Amino acid sequence: MKISIVTFNLRMDNCGDGENYFFNRAPFILETIQAKKPDVICFQEATVKILEWLRANLTEYTVAGIGRGKDFSDEANPVAFRKDRFELFGLDQFWLSPTPHVPGSRYLVQSPCPRICVTATLRPVGEGRLIRIYNTHLDHVSKQARSNGMSSILVRIREDAAAFETPFLLTGDMNADPTEPCIVEARGAGLIDFTESVQTTFHNFGRLTENCKIDYVFASKKCKLYGVKIWDSVKDGLYLSDHYPVECEVEV
Repeated sequence: MKISIVTFNLRMDNCGDGENYFFNRAPFILETIQAKKPDVICFQEATVKILEWLRANLTEYTVAGIGRGKDFSDEANPVAFRKDRFELFGLDQFWLSPTPHVPGSRYLVQSPCPRICVTATLRPVGEGRLIRIYNTHLDHVSKQARSNGMSSILVRIREDAAAFETPFLLTGDMNADPTEPCIVEARGAGLIDFTESVQTTFHNFGRLTENCKIDYVFASKKCKLYGVKIWDSVKDGLYLSDHYPVECEVEV
């Protein structure tokens, strides 16, 4: 079966972004999603207000995931999937830390921000096969924290495969270019970078001139890539985000 999956850093609702403040961009984001209708969207930087907006407006999707704070507030990395295409078979959220099921926990060498990974196991409607989605947002300050975070995710992937093996995709804002250790580690573990051909994902609302790729869609060997594209539309000076969402068409 073929699915379309998007990794999409929304850029939090920061008033300092001026005309590109999230809730100025929100109608454009909704219009784009409704036009493109991807099967799965893996978001990052969904603050409490943004998460409420997603759930209220993406009526064709189930939006799964909660905040990363110890009280489940703060930013979330929700996985949204089309209700007409999938049902939720399993859901978990773990913290990238030595204690992954302690809410708000983190590594000692890290920014103050806890980091999480959401894993959603989906069953295509009318089919028996499952697909597992992992969605994360690695630390923006510490290279060591990014490496530790990726290691935690890879451990979880191996544990899940040992319990019940199924094709999977790992998406997210890794805050790392393709040469950084955390990305090299993912490839070394056998994950395939379906976004390898993409040159730039972060653009700072059009102000960045050099190539900067930090957003990825990785896949297991049981997945096949049919196409990849970035969502780079601009409307009346508004961007979808300070990152380009990246969409992959995948056969599972």
